[in-house]
Amino acid sequence: MKHNMKKFLFPAFAVVVLSMASCSEWTDTESLDIEYPSLEEQNPELYRQYLEALRAYKATDHKIVVTEMRNTALAPAQRNEHLTSMPDSVDYISLLTPDNIHPTLHAEFDEVRQKGMKVIYNIDYNAIEKRWEQILEEEAAKPEVPVAEEGGEEGGEPTPDEPTDEERFLAYCSEQTAALLEVGAKYGYDGIQVCFTGPAPQAMNEEQKAEYAARQQAFLSKIGEWKAANESKTMIFRGTPQNLIDNTLLSSCDYVVIPALSATSTNKMSYAVLMASVEGVPSDRFLIGVTIPSIVDPSNENGYFQEMEADGKTRVRATKGAAQWAVCEESGYTKCGISIADAQYDYFNLNLVYKNIREAINIMNPTPKH
Repeated sequence: MKHNMKKFLFPAFAVVVLSMASCSEWTDTESLDIEYPSLEEQNPELYRQYLEALRAYKATDHKIVVTEMRNTALAPAQRNEHLTSMPDSVDYISLLTPDNIHPTLHAEFDEVRQKGMKVIYNIDYNAIEKRWEQILEEEAAKPEVPVAEEGGEEGGEPTPDEPTDEERFLAYCSEQTAALLEVGAKYGYDGIQVCFTGPAPQAMNEEQKAEYAARQQAFLSKIGEWKAANESKTMIFRGTPQNLIDNTLLSSCDYVVIPALSATSTNKMSYAVLMASVEGVPSDRFLIGVTIPSIVDPSNENGYFQEMEADGKTRVRATKGAAQWAVCEESGYTKCGISIADAQYDYFNLNLVYKNIREAINIMNPTPKH
């Protein structure tokens, strides 16, 4: 099915005005005190019509685009740190640092919602587990304190009721997950992205599998309770669903993102989805996860395909490859779109801000040919 975007968005004269407005965006820090009038300021009625058409388009059956942004608690200092700079046709923006949002950034939640976008945030099990490992290391580095026996004497053994480290982790995981879920209500997010990757349980013995299941339960049970109380909120799963011992939560997710950050071809993307397509994983809501190449680590190969562009010099970006993958029909599962990590890196382009994300959107939801 063709997903024509522009017929929903605006008439031809509006396209011209918006194109002129987009050319005035700066790709570096705001070092000059130059104010360019926005379309909203130039023609409020035309802008209102544009937003109405944009929201109507977002309500149609189209390929979904989720972008992830690395944000800080500081005030946005560059244009790529603003939610409002993201291409209007993006459907979801997921923030990696959801708490302590700066008021300037928080005010942009409502601005992008007018464009039919939803602002969600990541809740990452691996981050909780990693922090727990740091806590144990910090405890081990502290000098030993003698344990007092009953009656006040020092040097006794711990009481039998003292929890094990594993029991302490389960309590910690549950508490941290609950605290992260409360952040959503604090700032009025539109939903969450649940991130979980882990080892394959098939390689574990029964004792290891039971411990692994308990850890998943400590994390996912809180998520399930939140979803039951917030049915209208968005919930996206990102990770390795094939490694969930209990995957019933996935049926309540709007989309399932399969990360393929190191994939260098569409075949490898298809393989990643195939591996995730186990019993209990819904096959009608897959997004493939790619990344914008790092601008801080040139040695990082993620974000590129092996294939070369027509010029024979430039490697195909994974965003383009993923978009092409998303529009190719395959039996057995539904490709609903793509998810793009480190979207903020794509802003810096001399010709067009967010050039690669815009290209991917147009491949999946092309403009009509006249």
